[in-house]
Amino acid sequence: MDISESFYTASLSELKQGYVYHAESDSYYCLVCGEQFEEGIIYTVDKRMMEAHKAVVKHIGSAHGSMLQYLLELDKKATGLTDLQKQLIGAFASGSSDADIVKQTGGGSASTIRNHRFALKEKAKQAKLFLAIMELMDGGLAQGAKFVPVHRTAPLVDERFAITHDEYKALLNKYLPQGLAGPLTGLPRKEKRKAALLRHVATSFKKGRKYKEVEVNELLKRFMAEDYVTLRRYLVDYGFLDRESDGSVYWLNL
Repeated sequence: MDISESFYTASLSELKQGYVYHAESDSYYCLVCGEQFEEGIIYTVDKRMMEAHKAVVKHIGSAHGSMLQYLLELDKKATGLTDLQKQLIGAFASGSSDADIVKQTGGGSASTIRNHRFALKEKAKQAKLFLAIMELMDGGLAQGAKFVPVHRTAPLVDERFAITHDEYKALLNKYLPQGLAGPLTGLPRKEKRKAALLRHVATSFKKGRKYKEVEVNELLKRFMAEDYVTLRRYLVDYGFLDRESDGSVYWLNL
């Protein structure tokens, strides 16, 4: 499952609960890490036996804390919130008084805090209307004309990632003529095409698994046997892979 796509296509209620249910696999998926919980299987979570639905709920709390906490830790490019707004939202959610929040934020007055809360409420109203407008717009688009979701760890969300599903499919066919498993005919110079192909290469890695450098190299040689080091560097630069500072261990960063 593409966790980035599921994250950005999740409904408001799914984002708040932190998981989605996919009927085709009869499974619940954590929207934070992608861990799967299949119906009909009993899971052991914190030394307790649980069915899939309860297990995914427990997993989110144990592994990731609250969804509010996780969402507030996302970069400003994802939420549109300033550091101060995030701090205020966390404080409001915890039930802190206006006077306490003044102390926590180190300035202003209770009146200033109330004004911030009012401004956030107005922002929420605008966001709800904008979301409705965009959903109505998307409803008129063919599936292939819709944009491929941008991965959450992209270093900068810009026109490099503005690619439709039809464009993405055409690129894969062009640069992977022998099949999706590789090899690539090369990496294009245009950033948009390069980002799309890197996205596909990144799907060869499993979420949550740590890879030694030699394992990463072996995976990438399937796509570019002679230039796998360049491919590895691009995957890190574009935010698809992350690594230890010494380059000894890599992991999927979606």
